[in-house]
Amino acid sequence: MNSKFAVRKMEGQNKEISLKAVHLSHLETPVEIRERFAFDDSQSRQFLLTLRDIFQIQEAFLLSTCNRTELYYYHETDPQEIIRAIAAFKSISSETAQQYFRISGITSESVHHLFRVGIGLESSVLGDFQIINQVKTAYQITADLEMAGPFLHRLLHSVFFLNKRIVQETSFRSGSASVSYATKELAEDLLTDKSKPVTVIGLGEIGISVIKNLIENGFTNLRICNRSEEKAADLLSDTVRFVPFSEWESTVRDSALVISALSGDHLQIKNHHITDSTVSGYQYFIDLGMPRSIDPAIENNPKAILYNIDQIQSKVSEALTIRKAAVPQVEQIVAEGKEEFMDWSKEMLVSPVIHQMKSSLEQIRKEEMSRFLKKAGEEQAEWAEELTKNLMQRIMKTHVVQLKAACKRGDAEELVEVLQQLFTVEETSKA
Repeated sequence: MNSKFAVRKMEGQNKEISLKAVHLSHLETPVEIRERFAFDDSQSRQFLLTLRDIFQIQEAFLLSTCNRTELYYYHETDPQEIIRAIAAFKSISSETAQQYFRISGITSESVHHLFRVGIGLESSVLGDFQIINQVKTAYQITADLEMAGPFLHRLLHSVFFLNKRIVQETSFRSGSASVSYATKELAEDLLTDKSKPVTVIGLGEIGISVIKNLIENGFTNLRICNRSEEKAADLLSDTVRFVPFSEWESTVRDSALVISALSGDHLQIKNHHITDSTVSGYQYFIDLGMPRSIDPAIENNPKAILYNIDQIQSKVSEALTIRKAAVPQVEQIVAEGKEEFMDWSKEMLVSPVIHQMKSSLEQIRKEEMSRFLKKAGEEQAEWAEELTKNLMQRIMKTHVVQLKAACKRGDAEELVEVLQQLFTVEETSKA
């Protein structure tokens, strides 16, 4: 192949410029490992800048949530080098990182993975709507650092467009598909006034998730009742305060809503804990514990309304059934989005050749116009200008259409080489 061939291949060896990804997730990685590789926003910025400084990577995107850490980058750097860089940044052995990180080494594979992640097909809760907001936050960090070039801009906006299609065309986001989110929705139904006092007892995984959902959805008078204040430290704010476990009884009495997320504890909220309640109207209770931590007899109290885990899980099961039924339709939308993006990306890679073709033709046109119109009048010059421009556009259109069609077929290399020789196109990018 001619050494001037300028198109960067999309698939193949690691040293090619393509979209690559290194990723670990809840599907294969235990939480004690995931938390060690987690990045907060500040660390994400720092690490992306490190990649730019060390590897000269100009386009990179880092997504880190409680369930996954994923880095996508558009460069020739070997993914194994990126994994070693992550390990060094986190002061973790390279062997541990290589054990858990997986690699998507070609563009089509990386695009497909990001699309599935971004719309919730890979989430612990099928169709989780929060992941798209996490993708947007990560994208904003990349954009702020000016590390989202044409390729990543188009890629991330493709994710957002797919998400919009899925919301509008499918039932994949219907209902509440997690206990914590279903609890939040029930809380919103019960309390139209989000400034009323709400107490969450217990900070296990569900308790923390419930608190976060309530915070994100505008509840402004939250209490966390737990044995350890340290576990609540990151959640406290002007609208969230800590209550020692020894004070749970008084806290229960003056709460409009009590959510018990205890697991394996012997606490029991009984009727006498609400007899002196100063809360006007009904007092609401949601028991997410197993064994239960709220006495079912509370249901007989005319001032109290109790919901249990079975009622919550019933809503979750119904939502999951609907979402699972929508998966084939979602997969089809993902496939269409991937095909469209791959067509665009192939065309983008030959755009330097198209640009050089145009520049070469324009240079020839101007030289010939200069030679033959020295003695021409103004009217003749205008006529010649229009004619030569139209000819150039016709020539360009024919070759561009053929080149783009070849891109879609995956056999543009030979045509590009011919066009380079025909138009004496100089090398415009590194192979």
